[in-house]
Amino acid sequence: MVRALSLALFVAVVAASPAAAETMSFENATTILAESCGKDIEANCLGVSLDAPRLKECLSRNQDSISAQCRANYISAFDAIQKRTAARYAAMKACERDKGKLCADAAGKPGETIACLLKAPTKSLGWGCNQALTQAGYR
Repeated sequence: MVRALSLALFVAVVAASPAAAETMSFENATTILAESCGKDIEANCLGVSLDAPRLKECLSRNQDSISAQCRANYISAFDAIQKRTAARYAAMKACERDKGKLCADAAGKPGETIACLLKAPTKSLGWGCNQALTQAGYR
């Protein structure tokens, strides 16, 4: 259940608004969610697609039925997932100039672009791009 939940949530959170501050990894956030709410999800959200918005809505709708531990942790876990997703979106924006300068061959291919930026010497990237890559969890 933990592995399936982690994978489903990771795949489900691919776009959001820009983020600031440090972020928690998808793995850590979904581990907290799975450990705190795994039984509650199985009992109350069976059949619900394991994407973040639907799962969060199901847990919210069933707050009276879920454990105190799940109630205490699920909002912060989903917030962490949203912040990491937003940080990844923000990294693509913050590195726009560096992408064009250093990774033109990877244009239009986000995975290849990130790999290219991470291979580039840190000194060759702008400060904002470096910060954004770190906050997004790429480093």
